[in-house]
Amino acid sequence: MTNPLHPLSKDFAEQLRDQMRRMLARLDEMRAMALSSGAHGVWTPPIDVCEMEDAILVRVEIPGIPSEHVRVTLSDNVLRIEGRKERPNGTGSLLPEAERPIQFICLERTFGSFAFSLPLKWQIDAPNISARMADGVLQIRLPKTGDGGRDVMIPVSE
Repeated sequence: MTNPLHPLSKDFAEQLRDQMRRMLARLDEMRAMALSSGAHGVWTPPIDVCEMEDAILVRVEIPGIPSEHVRVTLSDNVLRIEGRKERPNGTGSLLPEAERPIQFICLERTFGSFAFSLPLKWQIDAPNISARMADGVLQIRLPKTGDGGRDVMIPVSE
């Protein structure tokens, strides 16, 4: 028969719990700093792409990002969208002891830079492209020219 384990004293268990809370809070702060510095912080916001009769519409959800932190370019029929979401503690330093939480209940928000490219199969009327930001959604309208991008069935002969 084995000896039962001796339970930890209540004080000792509470000290361990407190140290773990502080360690997890510190790890999250360091993770957030790495994300906001762009070192590891590449994320992709949700995106919708719709083909209309005369245009391609791209909608990107980027709440909390001012338009001056967003860059949209079109080059060789590839749409590139880049941006940066700043962490509320913009100093880039760890929070002071008094502002650190006791525990984190839920952490889902992402901070840092994002960048992605969207190859387009349609010919785009570049001078008439428009982009606007409203209610945290970036909407880009890419007018199509001609019939480019339509699927054409090509018969194969023997």
